[in-house]
Amino acid sequence: MKKGMGWPIGVATILASTVVANIVVMQIANNDPSFAVEPDYYRKAVHFDSTMAEERENISLGWGIETRIDSIGDGRHTRVAIRLRDASSHPLPGARVAIMARFNARANDTLTALLTEEAPGMYVTTLPIAHPGLWEVRVDATHGSQRFSASSRVNAVRAAVALGTAR
Repeated sequence: MKKGMGWPIGVATILASTVVANIVVMQIANNDPSFAVEPDYYRKAVHFDSTMAEERENISLGWGIETRIDSIGDGRHTRVAIRLRDASSHPLPGARVAIMARFNARANDTLTALLTEEAPGMYVTTLPIAHPGLWEVRVDATHGSQRFSASSRVNAVRAAVALGTAR
């Protein structure tokens, strides 16, 4: 090797190491299940006025929801129930109700479902909820020409396991 070539090789090695380290960090960041970006965030930002109009419509409708997640059993069949009420707090039957649920600690993994009406104003589905903790549930309900959307946070708990006594 010629005298004086050590510096260019050293600089090239440092630059190459930096590029490799950045690629590794980007891979780790992009594969983190706890990190999530709001879906269609740019479109939502551009149409913020329509989002605010939808929020005003939600307020004028006066509808309300109660969200419940049953205790987590096997992690495949956890029941999610939404009680939909009108402005007079009466059950609102005959609506089309869809949800999107995400575990806060794994916000990149979302679950979606279309609910079925179990009783007047009570809509249910089962989701493969395996993690106890805080879940965000976004509800989108349509009744006739009226549309309502809401978001709630629900704490899911693991079902109690019966403990046997040792003899």
